Amino acid sequence: MREENDAWFGQASVDLLEILGEWHNELAAKNHPLAEKPGVLHSYNGNLETAQKAIALNFLIGVTGPVTYKNAAEKRSIIKQLPITQLLIETDAPFLTPVPHRGRRNEPAFVVYIADKIAEIHMTTREQIAQITGRNAARLFGWGG
Repeated sequence: MREENDAWFGQASVDLLEILGEWHNELAAKNHPLAEKPGVLHSYNGNLETAQKAIALNFLIGVTGPVTYKNAAEKRSIIKQLPITQLLIETDAPFLTPVPHRGRRNEPAFVVYIADKIAEIHMTTREQIAQITGRNAARLFGWGG
């Protein structure tokens, strides 16, 4: 049984990293291309240490609407400490709608608010965030070559 904050500080994070680490090491030992881009931690809701360890295994960190919420200072602090080159913007539609549409059904068009918040956090522009996270998605999914 998992506890409420287990993803942040508990055994769930330990278990996750152990499983992902073993899988990544098996891929790397076989020179499998997935070792370079194994996946994304969808709608990431863990702590900084877990995110950094996942990034060391070549995983991307998925950022969704809650990064825009007033009570998400800790989440924004974590995103600030992560390289933009390891972030992926996600909708999680129809859930986790970003501010200013919180409380409504989420839709892909609302990712602009997530990009704006990441730009604010990293003191850059929405266009720069869109360009970098777009390249991240292309790298992960093998788009464009």
